[in-house]
Amino acid sequence: MYLYPGWRRVIFVAVLVVVLVIALTPSITQGTIKLHIYGLTAQGVIDHLYVKFANLQLHTYGFGFDAGWLNVTETTPTIDLIPIASQFLPQIVASAQITSGRYDAIRLVMTNSTALVGSSRVSLSNTPTLNANFMLPIPPNGFGDVLLLLSFDESLVLANPAVLSIQVVQTSVV
Repeated sequence: MYLYPGWRRVIFVAVLVVVLVIALTPSITQGTIKLHIYGLTAQGVIDHLYVKFANLQLHTYGFGFDAGWLNVTETTPTIDLIPIASQFLPQIVASAQITSGRYDAIRLVMTNSTALVGSSRVSLSNTPTLNANFMLPIPPNGFGDVLLLLSFDESLVLANPAVLSIQVVQTSVV
């Protein structure tokens, strides 16, 4: 038997519903992510290595690896992974509005890549996917910057058939 009046039960249930709604409602605030990529290979035999990314995905913290991927709908420019000597700042690959929250991984899928060796263009047959793990909080109306430092194997680009083997050397977040 409950000794308190019925109106107290109604208030308790109402407060409980409000707390559950606040706790379980997904975030509706937005933040901005900027993805920068910098190639660590100096200019040498390969003058330029142009890559184009087709798909950019961020993984929401707390979900399993098969779920929780957020597709960023942003067109990405073709970038050169061999920086010129005067280029001190990394290239911005994407800048997009995303839902505020914490993200712990990124996946970049390439569409094509082309190397410029002397005066000849070498089309690279494979299009690898880049994966990197990090912890990036995106506050409401805030910014999150991700810097990926990439390296590739020059000998495979110059081989016959030419292929691209690329890896993330370091990931930095701000």
